[in-house]
Amino acid sequence: MAAKQNEFRVFLRERKYELQALADQFDNPDFYTPNGRYAISSELEGLLRLQVDTRSVYGVVFFDQKGQVVWTFPEEQTVKPASLIHMHDFEDAELIGPSAYSIERPSSVILRQSGRHESSENRGSIGLILRFNSLTEVFRGLGHGGSVRVLLQAGDDNMYDVVGQPSPIISTSTQQRTLLPGWILHVIQDPELVMMPVEAMRYWLLLLMACTVAGLLWLHMSISRRLNRQVESLIDSVEKVALGNLETPVAIVQGVEMHRLTQAIERMRLQLKAFIRSTLAIERQATLGQLAAGLAHDIRNPLTTIRTTVAALSRRERNPESREMMALVEEEIDRVNDVLENLLNFARPRDPYATRLDTAELLNSIVTLVGASARNQGIKLSVDSVDSLVIWADEGHIRQILMNLILNALEAMSVKGSTILLRAVKSANEIKVSVSDDGQGMPDDIQAHIMEPFYTTKPAGTGLGLAICATLAKSNGGRLMIESIDSSGTKVTVFLPAASEEEYE
Repeated sequence: MAAKQNEFRVFLRERKYELQALADQFDNPDFYTPNGRYAISSELEGLLRLQVDTRSVYGVVFFDQKGQVVWTFPEEQTVKPASLIHMHDFEDAELIGPSAYSIERPSSVILRQSGRHESSENRGSIGLILRFNSLTEVFRGLGHGGSVRVLLQAGDDNMYDVVGQPSPIISTSTQQRTLLPGWILHVIQDPELVMMPVEAMRYWLLLLMACTVAGLLWLHMSISRRLNRQVESLIDSVEKVALGNLETPVAIVQGVEMHRLTQAIERMRLQLKAFIRSTLAIERQATLGQLAAGLAHDIRNPLTTIRTTVAALSRRERNPESREMMALVEEEIDRVNDVLENLLNFARPRDPYATRLDTAELLNSIVTLVGASARNQGIKLSVDSVDSLVIWADEGHIRQILMNLILNALEAMSVKGSTILLRAVKSANEIKVSVSDDGQGMPDDIQAHIMEPFYTTKPAGTGLGLAICATLAKSNGGRLMIESIDSSGTKVTVFLPAASEEEYE
């Protein structure tokens, strides 16, 4: 109530400052005569309009030296003499009213410059016509709980509610506070909303406490059962990972914390799977390297001796059939050498020597090399690349990769297909070089294993071609990706690093 009293006085004090500012502007005694409205300038009229545009002000009233109303602004805001009988001092101003309440005309009060004010000795005074419910709605928050009524006893000794409507006079009130002389705030307890008796309250409190305890027990048991199910599911998934089953994803469980834990275990499974695969690949690469070195030493030397001997015998042989058989032996020896060379390239590829390679020039030169073979099969080779694409890689490695991919495409198109497209595009810091054909493609089961070493669908293949391409691409900081649709064609893309500006120079 003390806060509301202070808010009430602050509201009136703010209007009083506005009133003083107006009085300073209207300092001509002619303004306080019946013809004063015609003596004001357009600037002063604009000031009055600005004042009455505020939410709490209806208008401005001018009084002569005898305290009689001479004119109002706006003109339709009339002031009846009956509303000027209830005057109460407020600091160095006077609060007059409120005016009589009616449905057609809301109540108002007048905050007038005191007649004792020194600025009004030689002229009349000025007042603000305030909206009465601007004063009453200050106390709206006191009755927020609904168990009390708030009434304002105004200067006319009548009671008003918080919306400014008259209310029956209450003989007694719970609390009251004098806002200013003649204005009293009353807070009345509503008997219909008095709190329950103590015994009834105790009963309901005990019932509420019992329901709360029962609800907490049920919630505890429900959460415990749910956590047990989630933890058991998580334990089963972790035990599968511990037993070596890295292919089955960890079962997703609900709940924020459990879901985060499940995601962490799933990331661990994927990282462990990738680590084991990379470790196996490294060990297999090392084993193949040792095996390839041994094979190259133990097989190539006898093969060289055999080939030299067969060549010498072939030159001396006069029988054409025998010479043809010896030529076949030489071809088979060369084929064995090629297999050994591929195995060595896969197991122990040489370190790349990166240089600046113009993509369009590289693709066009490769098309020139294999163009004759493509024309013999009736297959069209085309290149789609701009001149500004430059990669940073080993030229020999990249040529070997692209030649292998084109020859694979030509071999796969022996049954179906007529076009091979070599395309190079830039994406971020990479250049994608792709070899696409419209051949017979690959089914999903073959595509899943096509990159594995020694996996082949060719009767005389070694299964090392694509494995070597992937190894060479990785050694040059790139990677290989295969996209194939059965009966529609295959696209193999090599992702290679683009040359930086320093590498251009």
